[in-house]
Amino acid sequence: MKYLFRPDELKKGIRGEICGLDFLSCQRLELGADNPAITVRSGAEEVVVVCIAGQATYACEGSVGRVDFKDLIYLPRKSQVDLQVEHHTVLMRIGAPSDRDTDFAPIRFSDVDRDPARHQVFGSAANNTQRDVYMYIDDTFNASRLLVGIGQGSPGGWTVWPPHEHGDEKEELYVYFDMAGGFGIQCLYESLDNPTACEIVREGDMMAVPRGFHPNVGCPAGRISYIYAMAARVAGQRNFMALRFQEEFGTGF
Repeated sequence: MKYLFRPDELKKGIRGEICGLDFLSCQRLELGADNPAITVRSGAEEVVVVCIAGQATYACEGSVGRVDFKDLIYLPRKSQVDLQVEHHTVLMRIGAPSDRDTDFAPIRFSDVDRDPARHQVFGSAANNTQRDVYMYIDDTFNASRLLVGIGQGSPGGWTVWPPHEHGDEKEELYVYFDMAGGFGIQCLYESLDNPTACEIVREGDMMAVPRGFHPNVGCPAGRISYIYAMAARVAGQRNFMALRFQEEFGTGF
């Protein structure tokens, strides 16, 4: 099974048995002078489009606006959004099957950043696990399966610590970006004696996490920073904290 995908591999889109994910899909969309516009269609999925470089204008069902770096658009099933750029822009399209009609929603990073309910700090500076978590699509948001946000550690710091897993309830993927020129190491295992994968991750990479513990760490020359996207295995059962900690390393963030 292949779990790590580089940016060029993501351009054609990743889903399904190739990476062990039952619900999540992921595609890298690069726009620029040669291809300044694209229409993203959700089909049977609910979709988020996250800006990881540049900026784009959008139009969807009478709603128009702009997405900048770290902004996100939530697109309901059976809908579409038109996107246009003036300069090089990279967008990540992430989706999961939806069983309900929901509402289009643009979400700005600046709004999440200043909301203490959605921008939370976990971990401890004392053991180098302090990180910022920005919860764009949380379990109070009207969605079917998706939970989406951004996690960002400090230089040389760990995130997803203590290690936890939620494979019975949710699968997950990470898209790494805003890494400040560094790299990270992403672990994936159900047993430390027989790890599923341990990968060096860099800007633009994606890692699939079908199940298992999945701590990660950034190098001292940069940081670990990523989009996290989870899909509930049962539509509507989107409890963010439905997880199990690796007991020998602690039982809380």
